[in-house]
Amino acid sequence: MLWFADKSGVSRLTKQSQLPVGVWADLPSKQALKNALAALRTGPIRFRRNQVIACEGDSADYIFFVVSGVVRSCRTFLNGERAVVAFYLPGDLFGWDNETRPFSIEAASDVMVTLIKRRGLSTLAEGNPSLASFLRAVVLNELQRTQEHAATINMSAKNRFLAFLRDWLRRSGGSKSVRLPILYQDIADHLGIKIETLSRTISELERSGALARTSSRGTLTLKRI
Repeated sequence: MLWFADKSGVSRLTKQSQLPVGVWADLPSKQALKNALAALRTGPIRFRRNQVIACEGDSADYIFFVVSGVVRSCRTFLNGERAVVAFYLPGDLFGWDNETRPFSIEAASDVMVTLIKRRGLSTLAEGNPSLASFLRAVVLNELQRTQEHAATINMSAKNRFLAFLRDWLRRSGGSKSVRLPILYQDIADHLGIKIETLSRTISELERSGALARTSSRGTLTLKRI
């Protein structure tokens, strides 16, 4: 796994993604990679819900690792409407943009985020083929999620929402119950529907027995999908 050295010792960078064994073989020791990565990071930094982490148009000097909470990438248009392009969960590494940020990066819930120098990590990967392969896999995985989301554009609101829940379950490691620490407005803006439509969709799924809301705030249980 990717690790960083900090005041409390060595802390884990990724919870969900494990580096190939060959990553270590390309360097003199595991400690060499730990030390190199530690020199590239800033944080983790805490952001409150709706705080801006990086603005659209900012220089893309850093990539981001989500330690806790949920981060969103989005764009707000001149008419006030907003499109939420993606959500990033704990363990996600993202932000491999061009020279500038194409979207705003914001905290969708209270979050902790580590910033990693993009150029330094790229240089480190150039000398470590296994690390480079791992980072390519991260980028390709995000591209695949983007394509799968785009493929839902012609679905009904209900099917778009169910596809969203299935993807969230898969990424968060849940089985049937999913806790959504984000606002329904975020979900509606991600699915391209009005929040009233989302509320009606959730109510219809509850009445049909496909979905249940529990007393725990933000927790939804899929009974049959």
